[in-house]
Amino acid sequence: MDPDPALQDARRLDREGQPGRAVLAYKLAARAGSFEAKVDLSGLLVRMGRHDEALALCAEILEARPGLPAALQNLAGACLGLGRLDEARAHARALLEAEPANPQGHLALALAGGGEEHLRRARELAPGDSGIRRTLIHRLLPRRAWDELLPLWQEVIDQEMEGPKARFETSLLHLTYGRFREGWEAYESRFLPPNEAFPRVDSPRPPWDGSPFPGRTLLLHYEQGFGDTLMFIRFAARARERGGRVLALVQPALLPVLRSARGVDLLFTLDDPVPPFDLRLPLLSLPRVLGTVLETIPSEVPYLAPPPGTCAAAEAIRPSPRLKVGLVWAGSADHAKDALRSVPPDLLGRLDAVPGVDWYSLQVGFEGCPPFATDLGPLLRDFGDTAQALAKLDLLITVDTAVAHLAGALGKPTWLLLPLVPEWRWLLDREDSPWYPTLRLFRQLDGHAWDGVLARVEVSLNDLMNTRRGTC
Repeated sequence: MDPDPALQDARRLDREGQPGRAVLAYKLAARAGSFEAKVDLSGLLVRMGRHDEALALCAEILEARPGLPAALQNLAGACLGLGRLDEARAHARALLEAEPANPQGHLALALAGGGEEHLRRARELAPGDSGIRRTLIHRLLPRRAWDELLPLWQEVIDQEMEGPKARFETSLLHLTYGRFREGWEAYESRFLPPNEAFPRVDSPRPPWDGSPFPGRTLLLHYEQGFGDTLMFIRFAARARERGGRVLALVQPALLPVLRSARGVDLLFTLDDPVPPFDLRLPLLSLPRVLGTVLETIPSEVPYLAPPPGTCAAAEAIRPSPRLKVGLVWAGSADHAKDALRSVPPDLLGRLDAVPGVDWYSLQVGFEGCPPFATDLGPLLRDFGDTAQALAKLDLLITVDTAVAHLAGALGKPTWLLLPLVPEWRWLLDREDSPWYPTLRLFRQLDGHAWDGVLARVEVSLNDLMNTRRGTC
């Protein structure tokens, strides 16, 4: 143990995640004559992003002890933070000359543009280092190297998470990679803190285990968002085949379209009295109890239908021989990853270059509309109105939001724009969806940029228009 109590106290504060107090304690220890305190302080300043201070302190340390590896390491980190890559490479090489097996030297060299081989060497030297692992993950993601990312994702779970959080993240891993049997089981952890899904029914009635229930009543209840309800209500028909009555507690905005759902004897909302029931289950637990795997997803569409009649939004879609295309570019701002899944509206203008298309915006909760589109958003009161509008369109182009699920459930041709790392339900690298046969997936292929996605949509739209003209 270090005999310097002031240095020990500073290191304790650093370990405990109190950087402000640790900086002060390191400075006090350094003034009392601790050279090690200066070295540790320079590393803490780098981690805090105070790179100019770290740079000056490292220069002071190296003047006193030229070639000190720890100072070279921190100096390389400070230069990286300041964008001085040539200097960072030089300091990293000097560190590796002194300590060829220093993983941080290889990491710094990789971050300064020295090549991925240095990153892999760093991982070989320090396989448990979370910073190196995360850097490798960030390098592999833009390449969509999913096979190589799988064990790294599992390591993050095993080494950085625990309890229900780790189990929930494990479920997402399995589901994303199409391992449904393992994924559904682990996905039950979504109800345990600190996870965020909650049942909508507090009842002593037992959960349904998937076995036949003739003469009894099963209550299925929604959880999470509109898209989840629209996606998983398809399983009600499978449940109904195994027993008596099936009730479904759903969100009020979905009632107009869910009345057409097969296998549901009664729909109700939280505003209604709860009918008597014998068994209960959250909607998203149905695939688990039914033993659903990729090959057995009930994918017959349509499994929902627009409500009868018409609405103002549908009436605003003009009869025309031109291709009628709906557009949704943003999801709910409350979604944790909405910034990744939504497309900036100023990028959509290139779609207007495709001739022969009438554009209609079905975007709600977002002010403004692309100038080339007719704005139906203010006319859409609920999902019933949206379903009626979709019925009059030829195609929907949308980001990953509830309207995509509605269109898929209605059997409407839909082009879905997906971020680099999509939600688990869209799997990896496929251009189709086992959930909705009328969906075509357009994925980000170049980092987190949407330009390439929209360019491919534009090409596909032109191809579609050429085909239409050829058949006329």
